[in-house]
Amino acid sequence: MGNITKVVCGSNHTLALTKDGVVYGWGSNSNLQLSHQEQFAKIDNPLIAVYSPVKLEKNLDSTVSTDIAAGENFTIIVGRNRTSHETEVFGCGENLHGELGGGNMSHIQEIQKIENLSNYQISTPQGKKDVRLDQISCGRNHCMALLNIGAVMEWGANEHGQLGNRKRVFSENPIIIKNFAEENVLKVSCGQYNSGVICENKTTQKQSEEGTQKK
Repeated sequence: MGNITKVVCGSNHTLALTKDGVVYGWGSNSNLQLSHQEQFAKIDNPLIAVYSPVKLEKNLDSTVSTDIAAGENFTIIVGRNRTSHETEVFGCGENLHGELGGGNMSHIQEIQKIENLSNYQISTPQGKKDVRLDQISCGRNHCMALLNIGAVMEWGANEHGQLGNRKRVFSENPIIIKNFAEENVLKVSCGQYNSGVICENKTTQKQSEEGTQKK
């Protein structure tokens, strides 16, 4: 499989990312969380479980994968387009709570580009600006993503308040969290039914930098 840089686990499936940007998976495929729809649909020997690592490559020919995340029965792959260098996000598997962030609740049987999360842009006084997704984490049925501008996005299940927005309804579309405007967000992390964000206060950071310069 080459040099492995990251391994993540869902409830019953595992993903591995190589240094060369290739993704492998193994374990349960009961919800097509490892894709391979054609093999899964075989009547005589359906691919319900994968006992040795298989390459996840459908629709990823033009993408170098940079990050991976696994929920209970779904997979998220973050990549960089080989030509445009824009961030592209792909997913497959269960989507009952909008955990794939595509704006609907339809299961995805084969690896598919998630337009809601790909080629993301924000409006600035100078015009549109491309935004990169630096890190992603998945809980059982929800996700959080850290953008290179320091903003945090979230989507998916919310029956336990795991999205932290004082609601109990899921979101099939990505939501920008506005709680961290005065913070430098360093990392996001999802548990089964909870979420956490590691931050550094901008004022504290500035004071620390000024103190270092004086020395």
